[in-house]
Amino acid sequence: MTGWNGMWLVTKREIRERARTKGFLISSILTVVLITAAIVLPTVAGDAAETHRIGSLGAGNEAIVTAAAEVAAAEVADQPAEEADGFEIFNFSSREEAALALQAGEVEVVLIDGESVLVATEGFGGTPLVGTLQQAAGAVRLQELVASNEEAASVIDVLSRDPLAVTTLAGEDSAAAERGTIAYGGLILMYIAVLSYGNAALTGVTEEKNNRVVEVLLATLKPWQLLGGKVLGIGLLGLAQFAATVIVAFVALRATNALELPDLDASIVGVLVLWFVLGFSIFSVLYAAAGALASRPEEAQSASLPMTMIAVLAFFLSFGVLSNPDSTLSRIVTFIPFTAPFVVPVRNALGALTLVEHVLAVIVTVLAIILLIRVAARIYSGGLLSIGRRVKLREAWRGTN
Repeated sequence: MTGWNGMWLVTKREIRERARTKGFLISSILTVVLITAAIVLPTVAGDAAETHRIGSLGAGNEAIVTAAAEVAAAEVADQPAEEADGFEIFNFSSREEAALALQAGEVEVVLIDGESVLVATEGFGGTPLVGTLQQAAGAVRLQELVASNEEAASVIDVLSRDPLAVTTLAGEDSAAAERGTIAYGGLILMYIAVLSYGNAALTGVTEEKNNRVVEVLLATLKPWQLLGGKVLGIGLLGLAQFAATVIVAFVALRATNALELPDLDASIVGVLVLWFVLGFSIFSVLYAAAGALASRPEEAQSASLPMTMIAVLAFFLSFGVLSNPDSTLSRIVTFIPFTAPFVVPVRNALGALTLVEHVLAVIVTVLAIILLIRVAARIYSGGLLSIGRRVKLREAWRGTN
């Protein structure tokens, strides 16, 4: 049996066997139900109408607020029991005064000259109020165009983009803030996936050792085929479950407008997916190798501690990169395989990563994955048949045939 065929057989076995287990099915259904309920139920329950506090600086803001009230009324028009949100305007004479009020929470947003909106922060925690104001400003622009008999191209331009420029108190433009938000949201998802499904690979290896199934498998397969097939099978199954959960959550958020979501930039999402795969590959291989060192499932968590600590450290390093993507530290950790999956997407989203740096980071990380597979396969081979006791790393390394 050729190497790749053997590994693929193990992959299919892992997917087939684990997808049938009650634990996997129940966890998949329960996760989707809980995520959907957490997003949908607050909107279905019918929150009481609230009065939004909107700051106004300059001229041209009142028409937008009036249109926003009409938009809010239209959203609950088919729900007789619901009341539309109200809007209260607070006028300011200077940008500094408006910024202080926004920072203190006295107003939620500040409209400036009917052209832009100032918010405290931008991101996944942003208020849907900005979306309402964008709709309202678009309606006002269309009314003005119709009244002045503008040509169709002007109408299409209004319909194809947000009429209000969004800035934050820190001076960030909306596009830059959204890029950082998308990248960091992806990092959080990768961190969760690494810890969740990396541990699944670890416990899967430990369970096979404990059940002595591995002795039968090694009669026809090589250790690296078992390791590669198990990591690939558990990884594909776990990522499919994870992707389904993310898609359900995204659709629910879009449908309910429960949270202001940034527009997805295709290039940034593509980089996120690439580094998601690279990062998941590195940690899954290490978790599987650690599983070969443990003799019982109870020992698996302590065996995984080094990988967990590395993942946590890399995740928190990305906070510093987010605030200063051009620092020397940010450049160094770009080329470290264990931290690159958390750092590169952030620097790329913030426009601080050159093409040369990106290509070099990918090359270094891919080479590291190849090396880690060889190292992990040796550890896996040396520790796999040691039943009933925990194997030391040096012993596993020297014990391979």
